[in-house]
Amino acid sequence: MSAGAVVGVVFGGLALILAIVFFVLLPCHAYFTALFSGCYVGAFKLISMRLRKVDVTEVLSAYILAKKSHLGITLFDLEIVWTSGGHPTKIVEGLNASKSAKLDFDFDFAKAVDISGRDILSVVRDCIDPKTIELPLITSVAQDNFEVNVKISLTLKVNLENFLRGTTEDTVSARAIEAVVTKIANTSRGSDLVARPELVDKAIFDAAVDEDCKYELVSADVIHIDLGNNRGLVVEKEQIEKENIIQSNQLEHRRQIAVALEQENKAKTEAMRTKLIENELEVQNAVINAINDGKMKDVVDYYKMENLKADTEMRRHLIGTDNKTPDNFDF
Repeated sequence: MSAGAVVGVVFGGLALILAIVFFVLLPCHAYFTALFSGCYVGAFKLISMRLRKVDVTEVLSAYILAKKSHLGITLFDLEIVWTSGGHPTKIVEGLNASKSAKLDFDFDFAKAVDISGRDILSVVRDCIDPKTIELPLITSVAQDNFEVNVKISLTLKVNLENFLRGTTEDTVSARAIEAVVTKIANTSRGSDLVARPELVDKAIFDAAVDEDCKYELVSADVIHIDLGNNRGLVVEKEQIEKENIIQSNQLEHRRQIAVALEQENKAKTEAMRTKLIENELEVQNAVINAINDGKMKDVVDYYKMENLKADTEMRRHLIGTDNKTPDNFDF
């Protein structure tokens, strides 16, 4: 075999190897999809994307949709979105929807919204159809001590100028609640607000609750408003109830002291009665000893002593002296 033939075989083998590598690395499905969609992308560009581990299918699908919609987005822009953690298809769909709705969205805005974690299609829907937020029941006290209960709904639309850096709808809600509470507190009579609920709406707008927010306040509507309790009467009633409780506790304390004293006096009485019984026993023992010792001659002397004692007790009773039995008798 001649040298020329050997060189030809070598080059042919190299060409075959390169062709095999080329077709292995080339995402054929994506390549032919772009080709037949009229959005030709070079094979080496696709191989480069695949080697850089870019999701060729998603990026290319987004590019084809953008090309068909005449959005003026390049393949490189979509690659940057994907490498930044975004979703190229969602961004293109959002821009296409905003174009149909004649909204002033650009690629940088859509990319920033998507990378921030929000759905660009939901932002478009909020721009087309403003969202409605129903605030919780607000209760505050007017200067005449009457409670005013208000239920309000807020209608918000997207503010594109502040959407990327402004505060959320929760801030708008909090500011609106604060404005309503302040308005009620500064009103002389709560019935005035019930008769003219538009004053509450005006207070919300005057407070500029949507300043530096992602959403702009379109309307504030009073769903329900009524008068509640007279807080002054409620406070007075609570004070009276507290005083009654205090007085009841004081009376109960005094009753318990009286009961304790009564029990103590009963105990003292029982002790005195016991002492009396002991003294009577001592008297009887003394009489028996006197009889045995001959100091009392017979039982007649004992009865005389008992009569003398009864006569003495009767006299003490008549003159108001305590009924006590003498402990000692002189014979």
